[in-house]
Amino acid sequence: MTSSDLLLERKIGPVSVLDAAVAIGLALWAVGSAWSGYGVPVPFLLLATLPLAFRRVNPPAALVATAVGGVGLLLSGIHPLSNLAIATSAALALYTLFRPLPRAQAWGVTGTILAGLFILGILLLWRGRFELALTAVPMIAFCVGGVALLADLARARGEVKEVRQESVEQMIAAQREQAAMAERARIAREMHDIVAHSISRIAVEAETAPYTIKDLGEPAREGFEQIATTARETLVEMRRLLGVLRTDGGAGGTSPQPGLARVPELLEEHRKAGGTVDLDVIGDAVPLPAAVDLSAYRILQEALTNARSHAPDANVRIELAYLQDTLAIRVSDDGPGPSPNAGGHGLIGMRERVVMLGGWLNTGTAPEGGFLIEAGLPLTQVEAAA
Repeated sequence: MTSSDLLLERKIGPVSVLDAAVAIGLALWAVGSAWSGYGVPVPFLLLATLPLAFRRVNPPAALVATAVGGVGLLLSGIHPLSNLAIATSAALALYTLFRPLPRAQAWGVTGTILAGLFILGILLLWRGRFELALTAVPMIAFCVGGVALLADLARARGEVKEVRQESVEQMIAAQREQAAMAERARIAREMHDIVAHSISRIAVEAETAPYTIKDLGEPAREGFEQIATTARETLVEMRRLLGVLRTDGGAGGTSPQPGLARVPELLEEHRKAGGTVDLDVIGDAVPLPAAVDLSAYRILQEALTNARSHAPDANVRIELAYLQDTLAIRVSDDGPGPSPNAGGHGLIGMRERVVMLGGWLNTGTAPEGGFLIEAGLPLTQVEAAA
C-alpha cells in the first residue's frame, strides 16, 4: 500500500482526511478569489465547495449541494466557472458520481443535469440575465458533458483492466492445471515403471522356481506357471493402458526409479553448483515402499532445484525423520524467502505426490526466515493399500 493509499484510508468520522483537506482548500481559494467587498455571496461559495468533503460518502448529496451553490451564484449574477475553485469542485463532484455508475445510468444522469441546465437557462432569460443564460449555461453544459465523457473513458479503461486481469488469472489457473496434469502423468509413468519392475521380478521368479526348488510337485509347478503367465499378461495390459502417458515415444523400461539411496548424489550435485547443503537423518532408516521412496527423492530433488533458482547463495538444511508410521521431510534455507510471484510448478508436483500417498505438505516462510518445505509421507497407509 502506497503513502497516498494510506492517506485515503485515514478518516475523520466518515470523511477521509484527503477529501476534507481538498474541500477546505477549495473553499478558501473560492472565497479568496471572489472577495471584492460585502457583495460576495460567501454562503453560496461555501456551499459549492465544502460538500466536496462528503463526495465519497454520499456522491449524489455532494453533487446536489455543489449544484445548489452554483445556481445560487448564477442567480446572484456571478459566473461560477469564472472561479477556478468552484469549477474544480463541481468537476470533482460530477466525476465522483459518474465513475462508479453503469454506463447507461451515468449518461441518464448526465441527460437529467443537461435538461436542468436548459430549464435554468430559460429561467435566467425570463429574469433578463441574457449574458449568463447565453454564455454561462452553455459553458457549464459543455463542462458537464466533458466530465461525463472523462468518467466514461475511465470506466471503460477499468473494465478493460478487469477483463485483462480476469484473463491473466484464468491463464494462470490453466497453466497450473496443465502443470498438475503433467505432473500426474509423470507420477503415473514412474508408478508404471515401479510396478512393471516388480511384476517382471514376480514373473521371472515364478518361472525359475521349478528349476531352483527341488522335489517340487506337479500342482506346485502348475501354480508357479500360472503365476508367471498372469504376471506376464498383467505386464502387457499395464503397458498397453499406461504406455500412452509417455511423451518421448519410447516404450519405457522396467528399471527401478531413484530413491533416497541416491540422495548423496543430489547433495553433491547441489554443492557442485555452488550451493551449501547439510543433511540430518533422525531415527533409524528403514526400508520404504517404492512409491514413498521415489516421492521422497523427488521432493528433495525439487526442493534443491528451487533453492538453486531462487536462493543460490542460501544455506540449505535437510532433515529426514524416520518416525513410527511416517517419513517426515523438512527442507529449509536462510534465503530471502518466497517470492510473491512464485507459482512453483515444482510445488504443484510435490503436492500431487503427497496427496497421492495420503500425506501432508506445508510450504512458505520459515519462522527464522527463508523458505520452508515440510512434508509427511505415511508408511502404514501405503503398506495397507499395497
